[in-house]
Amino acid sequence: MQQDELQFFKETGQKGDFMLPYTVCKTVMPDFYTTYPMHWHNEMEVVYVEKGEYDVYIDLEKYHVRQGDILIVDPYLLHSFRQYNDVRTIFRTIIFNMNMLTGNNTDACAIKYLTPFLDGVYINPIVISPDLPHYEELKECLMKLIDEFDKKNKFFEIKIKSELFQMFYILFNYFFIPDMHEANIKDNTTRNIKTILDYIEMNYMKTITIDELAESVNLSKHYFMRFFKKYMGMTCIEYINDYRLNVATNLLLTTGMQITEVAAHIGITNLSYFNRIFKKKYNMTPKEYRYNVDNRR
Repeated sequence: MQQDELQFFKETGQKGDFMLPYTVCKTVMPDFYTTYPMHWHNEMEVVYVEKGEYDVYIDLEKYHVRQGDILIVDPYLLHSFRQYNDVRTIFRTIIFNMNMLTGNNTDACAIKYLTPFLDGVYINPIVISPDLPHYEELKECLMKLIDEFDKKNKFFEIKIKSELFQMFYILFNYFFIPDMHEANIKDNTTRNIKTILDYIEMNYMKTITIDELAESVNLSKHYFMRFFKKYMGMTCIEYINDYRLNVATNLLLTTGMQITEVAAHIGITNLSYFNRIFKKKYNMTPKEYRYNVDNRR
């Protein structure tokens, strides 16, 4: 399934392609999403908020980001976002695999800096706001990374790679702090959430029961429901529906599938129920959604 905005949950493939595992996405809320479910992947994300403000959840912590803020999301971290009130928000997300910088190299860059960064040896800020020293240097670098990808001029791959190294130079020089303690192994809560998300990602197109999900992390059904609501901020059923609807909106915008086919693809056989939960989230029917977003392009 092709996705030209955001990827869902844990991704098994690369962003971009094997020649350049790098891409830049533009997200407009609420045109495409008002929420994006908790997910994680191997790639690093750097987000620049062009306009508006919204809530971000990273590693189970909530952050409120505003216009101009730069968001650093390390590989493997759980993260999601939600529209703030009715504010129209636009942000650009740079997504890349660290392998394009480290590869199989054993040079000083990999050994002294990038590999330790991936191992959690450095503490880095999640949100870098415009009032911080050296913000402008970092922003300028991000603008070049976005511009090079958008224009794709001759030799743009070389320029992108060079700017990524420049970005890390700025981060290491001004923002990263060495952690004198060994990197902590992700606790049971994070591991359990990732297991649940993986299960939903693999099975969203068919019926998923609470019993199955609870069993996947060796929890009782009642404890699992409390656990999920506490850390995800919604019930399990609400989350599954939210995930399915995000898949559905992508299909509506990128394929010619009929509404009934879209519903069936995401595991909902009752068309009335699909229309009802879709309208509850987006304030319009799937047919209206496809028409309205197509006409905004």
